[in-house]
Amino acid sequence: MDVNTRVLKAYLNHFLPREVVGPVIIVFSLEGVIDGIFNLYVPDKYTTLGWGIVFVLSIIIVAYWGTVDEQAVEELQDRIDEIEEQEATDNETP
Repeated sequence: MDVNTRVLKAYLNHFLPREVVGPVIIVFSLEGVIDGIFNLYVPDKYTTLGWGIVFVLSIIIVAYWGTVDEQAVEELQDRIDEIEEQEATDNETP
């Protein structure tokens, strides 16, 4: 299966918009505080599992957020269609 990097980039730009990157940077800057609070409620032997659950839940929330905005989903589909049309045109040119 051939992965189209331009389509993948369009998906990433849709599901991880710049509005998400800023809060992620803030969260990483508060990592010590979050880790301290996290360690109060999660035993040491379950730390990796706990962070894995937090990571998966974060991805699910961002993905859900990216699918509920119908206008943005339409824009994403239009962008993917443009990429596919351009690639078809590029492939036809000898």
